[in-house]
Order: sequence, then C-alpha cells, then structure tokens
Amino acid sequence: MSDFNVNLVQTILSKGGLSKDVTDKTYDVLQGIKKVLKEYETVLKREVGKSDSRIRIHYKDRSNFEAEIKVADDMLLFVMHSNALVFDHGHPVWKNSYVRLDESRATVGMISIYNFLSDSFKFERRNDTGHLVARIFVNRESHFFIEGKRQLGVLFNDYGTHIANPELLKSIVEQALIFSLEIDVAVPGYDAMKEITVYEAMINTMQSTVSTGKRLGFKFEGEGEPEA
Repeated sequence: MSDFNVNLVQTILSKGGLSKDVTDKTYDVLQGIKKVLKEYETVLKREVGKSDSRIRIHYKDRSNFEAEIKVADDMLLFVMHSNALVFDHGHPVWKNSYVRLDESRATVGMISIYNFLSDSFKFERRNDTGHLVARIFVNRESHFFIEGKRQLGVLFNDYGTHIANPELLKSIVEQALIFSLEIDVAVPGYDAMKEITVYEAMINTMQSTVSTGKRLGFKFEGEGEPEA
C-alpha cells in the first residue's frame, strides 16, 4: 500500500472514529434526557394535578433525535444534530485547559433546546416562533457544557469536570422548564393584527391567523442577537 493510501486510511480511521464516538455519546445523552422527561411527566402530572387538573403535561418521543415535553402553555423541544461539529477557532472553548490538552475535545455533538407555546402547534399558528433556550455540547468522553441563558449558562459551563449523568440531566431539564415558564407571552403588536385577508378568515380559525410569541433575547458566543 502506498504512503498516500496509508495516510488516507489513517485519516478516515481518526476522523471517522472520532465523529462516531462523539455522536454515539451525544445520542446516549439524549436518551438520558428522554428518560428524565418521561419521569418528569409522571411526577408533574401527579403533583400538579393535586392542585389543578386543568394544567396539561405531556411527554412525546418524536424520533430518534427529538423529544418534547408540554407543560402548561409551554413546550420544550430537544433536538440532537446528527453530525459531529467542531468549534470555530474564535470560540472561547479553545482557551479551556481541558481542550488545550487534547484538541479532539473541541469536536462535539450538539443538543438544542427550543421553547415554543404549545398552542402554536395545537392551532397550527405557523408564523409563531420558537426560541433557543440552550445548547448542550457533548464530547467523546461524555464531558459536556452548555451555552444558555441565566442558570443554564452558569451551572453547566465547567467543561473539564462535568460528565453527563442522570442527576445533572435532571437539573438541566428542570432549569430549562423554569426558565421557559417564567417568560411571559408578549401581546402581539397592534399593526401585526389590524388586517387579515378574506382567505385567512375563510380557511383558518382566528386562532391560527394571529402570530404569538414570547419576548426573549439571547446572546450566544459569536452571535449578535440582543440580550433580554
């Protein structure tokens, strides 16, 4: 075998193996999150139902890479990216001593957490928007850190020591739910509602014509969105 072929095989084994290790570990973390969400569904239905049976709580395993939980008026959607990703060299993770010791630790899987209004799906309000609550980054050693708002970005940013386990995953889900539930729904602007077409009125319910969302702001590293 020529040197060229040897190098090619080694590159495939190195890069391909790393990518598979990362996505496998990230998939394991998502499965752990799904288990936590199912447990929360059971517990919250029981505890919340004691005081108010009207409040809806429902978990759904959407696919291999997605899961959702609906709590009251909110829905959290957990989505795993199917590929391994590498941080841009301008990202602060490269300054982390844990990564400097082994640059392969900057190759990660990503699980994004989005917050929607549950009625956006119930009434098919297709112009409603969801908001990114946090991004969980997982490497091949099951170490992780989170970019997120408030406590999500504070409690889970020690990449060198945080290893995914059931207790930490429960804490992540809890903080994501608390953050989402505490943000109120914004009143739609008057100008956004003052006109609808006859076609919209004929084929849709009025619920589906009014775009609704929360007034959220996030500023992740490298993004220019305004902070709330």
